[in-house]
Amino acid sequence: MKTKLLLIFLFTIYLAQGQTTHNLNWERFANGSEMDITIDIGDTVLWTWTDAFPHTVENSVGNSVETFNSGTLSGIGQTFSYTFTVEGVNDYLCGIHGAGNMSGTITVVDNLGLEDFEENSFAISPNPGRDKLNLKLSKLNNNTTIEVFDVLGKKIYADKINTITKTVNVSQWNNGVYLVRLTTDAGTQTKRFVKQ
Repeated sequence: MKTKLLLIFLFTIYLAQGQTTHNLNWERFANGSEMDITIDIGDTVLWTWTDAFPHTVENSVGNSVETFNSGTLSGIGQTFSYTFTVEGVNDYLCGIHGAGNMSGTITVVDNLGLEDFEENSFAISPNPGRDKLNLKLSKLNNNTTIEVFDVLGKKIYADKINTITKTVNVSQWNNGVYLVRLTTDAGTQTKRFVKQ
């Protein structure tokens, strides 16, 4: 029992350091550098309406790797949030006021803050995911294995990886948070995966 409690405690600390929410005030004439941010894959952006005018938050057609649209909202304090799961650039604007008055760019990077891409690093996409978990390794090593653990520390999946990419079917997994551990000759790295 003590081991399970310790695992849950460590898992909670790990999650607290994972995903980040970035808050942006959304009002007329909010554009340019104050609306341009760089975030990590899996981070959420929360736009908060700070004036009484109706606004939307939507990706610029053809200029974003992800599609999002708040619909028309009005009133101080209303919010729209979106979790970014794909690496790339997302130009966005208010569909009512346009790029000249309300716009910005969300740049999504993988592993923000890492000084270099370690030999045993890997990326997970989509994250959160519903049906599949795609792994992309920085480099294929001998004896590369993947293990997935649930929130209680129970191993629910394990396999050897022989290619630089691997897809795991997660459609039958329960919704929740999992730890994905990649082990190579160079070491071990663990990342969080959310099943929706």
